[in-house]
Amino acid sequence: MKRKIFILAAIVTLTAVCAVILAGCADVKGVEEFSLTPASEQTRESVLSSDVAYEYLEWMGGEEMISRYGSVDSGEINVNYGIGRAAMALAAEMDEMGYLPQEDIAVYVGENGAVTSLSANSQKVTGIMRVNTSIQGQESLNVVYVKPAKTEEGQSSAGQVVITAHFDNLFDMPSADGQVITAEGAYENGAAVAAMLYVAQLLQDTDLPFDVVFAFLGSSVISANNSISYCWNGASALKDFLPTMFGKEYNLLLNITLWRLGGGEKLYMYSSDRDTSYNNYFYAAAAADGLDFAKVPEYKHAFTETFASQILAASPSGVFHPGLLNDSIYFVNEGVPTLTYMSLDWEGGKENSGGKNCAFTGNDTLSNMLLARGGGEEGKKAVKAQLNGVALNIVTALTGENAQQFLSVISTAREELADNGSALYGLSVATMVLTWALVIGFLVAAIVLRGKNVTKMAMRRPPVDPTRPPQDPFTEFNKGQGSPFEEFDEDKNKGRGGNSGSGNAGGGSGGDDIFEGF
Repeated sequence: MKRKIFILAAIVTLTAVCAVILAGCADVKGVEEFSLTPASEQTRESVLSSDVAYEYLEWMGGEEMISRYGSVDSGEINVNYGIGRAAMALAAEMDEMGYLPQEDIAVYVGENGAVTSLSANSQKVTGIMRVNTSIQGQESLNVVYVKPAKTEEGQSSAGQVVITAHFDNLFDMPSADGQVITAEGAYENGAAVAAMLYVAQLLQDTDLPFDVVFAFLGSSVISANNSISYCWNGASALKDFLPTMFGKEYNLLLNITLWRLGGGEKLYMYSSDRDTSYNNYFYAAAAADGLDFAKVPEYKHAFTETFASQILAASPSGVFHPGLLNDSIYFVNEGVPTLTYMSLDWEGGKENSGGKNCAFTGNDTLSNMLLARGGGEEGKKAVKAQLNGVALNIVTALTGENAQQFLSVISTAREELADNGSALYGLSVATMVLTWALVIGFLVAAIVLRGKNVTKMAMRRPPVDPTRPPQDPFTEFNKGQGSPFEEFDEDKNKGRGGNSGSGNAGGGSGGDDIFEGF
């Protein structure tokens, strides 16, 4: 009994130690510790009632933008159709808002619209970069524009905030079941692009102490051999090129990824499997404006997540849950602070409240998105609320009096993420050891208990007296009962004619043995 209590106490102690390690790794500020200036009532009402983002969403499913598959044979990209036409249209929108394309990011377009190398007959188009994809011999496009920091003379930018959303889809491509996808990709990822364009519109006349990069990414997914694979090649290419873009002023503060918006029941902001101060800062900004963002499910945090990864599926989609299955993954792997906005039913593992997963299928249309959110005007209102809510949250958190507070909280973000990573790694190792210790312990306990049971059974047998002769196993049965085959002998005698009644009736054979036929 004492040994069992000792083992139980050891397990509880180890679990508590792991929890304490995690809790003490970083001094994370909670939501309630931030005091942000909310958007003015006029701004809040204007943004939340706006139709701009929703109209961009409709535009993403229109003829100009619907076909934007982002994995094209090298030399086959053309600005008159497909991913090339979509990229040019996005660049035109950013130009119209007054944003500046990066001069060192450019493609050359020939007379027939083909994206080609520099030649006498080609035209330089800035703001669009070519991207090599995971499929050898294919390429895609990114669209990259910058809002430069507004600083005092002689001061440099505080760094860069990079806002990303992939704009490619799988239109006119075969899916895993061999069917051709003809949906416009409203949920994956037209709604996120629409929200990003609205954010760009809201920020165009603001002054910020840091640069803001708007990057519309291509080649997020590829379809090969009738199977769909994540690759996020556009995000990888952008991350690698950012140091060249900004040179000595390069200081990547935060990557904000917009992904799968509008179709889900709840809005989430994800930064890490453990809380971070900067994530709580954005939640505080949402609270200041009265916006409804759900907290990431608790099973994504601390002990429950790590322990589950050893013996269970860590989340509805596996170890790599929705917070990581997007373009932010390359920035996460570099230790860059990230914040991913997404809309889904995370607890249920479904994308929308209707319990359906539609991304990269023929069901990914705006009409189905509206149906999932209630249909008709109710559905439109719900979709608008999410797109506009994301836009307002980003603007409130980054602008005005809040900008300096943002810089302060983001300055500790990398340290917090490093602590989180170390803590989660240590917890993972500790949990793995604990898990295997429990398994081995149960096996040893089972063996020991089995041995004890065998011993007890042996002890229950009466001791063998060597002086007594071996006993007949039928002694007790025969005691006062005669032969153990008494009934068999009686049946045998009946078969020989005794008490047979009507001679051979009933199969009797007179005096023959009942086994005569054998």
